[in-house]
Amino acid sequence: MAWLDAVPALPGGHGAAHLDALLLAALDSCVATDLVFTRVERGGPVAVTAVSARVVGGFDAEAVSAALGGPVTAVSSPVLDRCVRFPGQSVLTGTHAVGEVVASSAIDRVVGVGVPVSPTDLVETRGFLRPVHRDGELVLLVEPAVGGVLRPLESEAPHECCGGAH
Repeated sequence: MAWLDAVPALPGGHGAAHLDALLLAALDSCVATDLVFTRVERGGPVAVTAVSARVVGGFDAEAVSAALGGPVTAVSSPVLDRCVRFPGQSVLTGTHAVGEVVASSAIDRVVGVGVPVSPTDLVETRGFLRPVHRDGELVLLVEPAVGGVLRPLESEAPHECCGGAH
């Protein structure tokens, strides 16, 4: 399988979750992917979102470039950070035991922030999971929630603090 890397130039005026949806739709319009990661590139004068995607089958770099609005390159060593698509993602809606999350998806570990996690602990996914790539593993970060369950640390639509004044 090949990896592609790009800095998309998708329409602005949106939050992170909306950008994920736009990015995945653009990729789906021209290439099949099973793992997609985003990251923030800070090397230029303005920070931008970049994407690395593992392609299932071949791809036409010009078509992908046109869909994303930016140049696309094939890479052998992708930069993996925040995962926006992974195998098993679609079955992880509702509440699942930690052991089930790991067994039914590409997620390698579930790690609690401020709380220990066991395979029988329940994760209320809220239909949205964004694991991160750490030390060669796909890791889902969770935190305690009301009702004795765990929830993903990242929410689909985080609110802006203080009316967005920061």
